Amino acid sequence: MIQLEETIGILVVDDEDSIRRRCVRLLSRQSYHVVAVASGATALRMIQGKQSRFDIILVDIRMPGMDGIELLKRVRELDASVEVIMMTGYASVDTAVKAMKMGAYDYLPKPFDIDELIHVIQHIIEKKLLQQEVLRLRRQLEDNRHGPLLIGSSAAMNQVTRFIEKVAPVNCNILLSGESGTGKELIARAIHANSPRRSGPLVPADCAALSESLLESELFGHVKGAFTGAHTSRKGYFECANYGTLFLDEVGELPLNVQGKLLRAVQEQSIVKVGDTRQINVDIRIISATNRNLEELVEKQLFREDLFYRLNVVNLNVPSLRERREDIPILTKYFIKRYAAQFNLPFVPRINRDTLDRMTDYDWPGNVRELENAVSRAVILSDDGELRKDHLLPHNGHTTPLSFESLLDSQLAFQDMRREVIREFTRRYLEKCLRLNNGNITKAARSMGMRRTSLQRLIRQSGLDPRDFRP
Repeated sequence: MIQLEETIGILVVDDEDSIRRRCVRLLSRQSYHVVAVASGATALRMIQGKQSRFDIILVDIRMPGMDGIELLKRVRELDASVEVIMMTGYASVDTAVKAMKMGAYDYLPKPFDIDELIHVIQHIIEKKLLQQEVLRLRRQLEDNRHGPLLIGSSAAMNQVTRFIEKVAPVNCNILLSGESGTGKELIARAIHANSPRRSGPLVPADCAALSESLLESELFGHVKGAFTGAHTSRKGYFECANYGTLFLDEVGELPLNVQGKLLRAVQEQSIVKVGDTRQINVDIRIISATNRNLEELVEKQLFREDLFYRLNVVNLNVPSLRERREDIPILTKYFIKRYAAQFNLPFVPRINRDTLDRMTDYDWPGNVRELENAVSRAVILSDDGELRKDHLLPHNGHTTPLSFESLLDSQLAFQDMRREVIREFTRRYLEKCLRLNNGNITKAARSMGMRRTSLQRLIRQSGLDPRDFRP
């Protein structure tokens, strides 16, 4: 049986009770998630409500009220990815041609043989599987085209490059440590791209971004009915990364109870979905990343020692940007060209030597991520062909704020402008909260209604330093 990422959902729409019962009974035996309703109007409400996700709809053409042709039309308008199979006891070439022209996948006259129906469904699954593979290959091609790019010629970056060349062919777990924004995920992608697993998926999982209640389900998956809202079975990060690489970002933020289950999965190369008892074997390589000192967490009994040794087979401490200052001019010029092209500027802005020297002297606490944000901001605000120093470098903890007028004048594409507005709003909101709480992260997080670790991550991404807001 061909498997997709989630259980196939099938909606049966027929006013005949016997047909509905037969379809539910026989299709459920094939491990499909099957729901049956008696009218087109009820089916449409279910699809519009999005309470359940349906991949295939089996529709009777002749029904009282909304008939199958009208339902087909409405379904195609709502979601073109849903495949519709038409069925009728009144076989007609005209209705068949009409249905197929409107986008129906196939047409079955009643009484149909169940093997014939399963055969059609299997063809649909194969089509969807092929579409998934095409999307995966396109994403992989996109990743290979735009990255992973490890830019720099410093001794520190040469060490990183040699590390990647040495460990990529070896099937061992790797722990990447270092400050936030140093490019740990980029290094993980480079290791994967140069490994024997490169034809498989690389699945990133941000351990700090998920709540404790969702973390186990996201990592290991769940079965239908495992908890409220689990309408279908779902694969977790481990299963999605099968035959590839799983990147566990911010692994130091994992709660202790999840660490034990992660240890078992790493040791046995098998998982158990939430709400299930069956073991599923997986073949994955794990690359973990953290900006915390895991050895200190082990001493404080906040991180399991046995899990630490399982993840830390090989370790790389990724250098901060201030440890490779000679790479700052190279990175700056790269980001200038990249954002000039992304924002469709008619020219590549210039940057003078004095500004580059001052950027090299600055410590960049947010590392490469802060540098990239600063350059993208400066490129947006450049109006005379030259990047301004006050747009690139912080002054007393703050950079020159963007105004909506300057964004509108920059003539960015909608998505680029939306991204910059969100980025600027986030930065200014964080500055305000940190200022009101005198740089106290715990108090600021409480006032914002968010986790302390999540606030710390946002602060690092925005290139802020809480110390600048202390009295």
